[in-house]
Amino acid sequence: MRSAAGAARLQRILVAVVVVGAVVIAAIGFAGSYTAVRDLAERKGFGAFAPYFPIGVDAGIVVLLALDLLLTWIRIPFPLLRQTA
Repeated sequence: MRSAAGAARLQRILVAVVVVGAVVIAAIGFAGSYTAVRDLAERKGFGAFAPYFPIGVDAGIVVLLALDLLLTWIRIPFPLLRQTA
């Protein structure tokens, strides 16, 4: 049987693996999304703002999801935020 300290250490290792994996997946997704949205913005005539537009879109998604989590946490759910994001 594992000791409590050994189990806690294993949990920390697993959390670290999950965090690193999530960051890698997010970076891959952001890179693909950024390129596609930037190219679309350039084709639609956003001009010099085109490289910044995808960052605004991704930031908007993060803010909407964070707001959804906050409102759910304080028991004021607003499901439309999650659907909008």
